[in-house]
Amino acid sequence: SNSELRERNAFKHAGLAAAVTEALRKRDVPEPAAGLAADLGVRAFYTAFARWVDPANQQTFPELGRQALGELRAAAAALA
Repeated sequence: SNSELRERNAFKHAGLAAAVTEALRKRDVPEPAAGLAADLGVRAFYTAFARWVDPANQQTFPELGRQALGELRAAAAALA
């Protein structure tokens, strides 16, 4: 069902974010920066991927990744 797919996707997202957080901690990135960077990075990845697989897309995946990160940066700045 649709809810099962959403739940599975949420678990994948959380697992990837946890792995990135751990990798950042091993590189001496402190909390909460490690967790925040991981969450935002994973969110940007999924946003970029969704745009990249769109048949109308003309941009490369790295371009879309940078665009998604820029949008998240702007959204965070608007909150400050």
